[in-house]
Amino acid sequence: MSWNTQLFLLLNGPAAPDPTLLLGVRMLAGSPVVIAPTLLVWLWVRRADQRRAGLLAVALAALAGQCANLLLGMVWFEPRPFMAGIGHTLLAHAADNGFPSDHSTLMFALGTGLVLTRAARMAGVVVCALGLGVAWARVYLGVHFPVDVLTGIPVGAASGWLARLIQSPLRRYALPPAERLYGCVLATLRLPAAVFPRGER
Repeated sequence: MSWNTQLFLLLNGPAAPDPTLLLGVRMLAGSPVVIAPTLLVWLWVRRADQRRAGLLAVALAALAGQCANLLLGMVWFEPRPFMAGIGHTLLAHAADNGFPSDHSTLMFALGTGLVLTRAARMAGVVVCALGLGVAWARVYLGVHFPVDVLTGIPVGAASGWLARLIQSPLRRYALPPAERLYGCVLATLRLPAAVFPRGER
């Protein structure tokens, strides 16, 4: 038995876990798709300065991380545990390639990107810590092997580094039109700039 399977069986939840625990783990496992856009939008609204370029960079880098996962998935196919008849499946999921974990990649792209671009360093540290919890939850629920979530961590971290690399050109070329568009949205919706500030020049 491989280390991947042994570790999975160690971390995978029981056949009938406590309902309250199961609900919490399911919410944790699915949280990245809510956390990522919500946090980026909230930070954009609260950061009326040059750190918004970092937020743009993190958003693009997170997308790049998902694209990298697609390419890796074309090279290596890793069946999900329930496809191999291993362990307990506690979350319904499509029978597709589990390698690498998109959720794990997203969390670490977001977290490392926020730290490296200095757009929101403390929030980035918290997101990375939460990302470890997400990685565990995906294995606990039986929808990923450990190798899937572990691979997602360096892919996400590399995406965060990409955010740092593209931050400067985005600040120069993409941030001004993005803030003009944001200002138009505020004006159209008649939202107060004091609450939803525009960029400071």
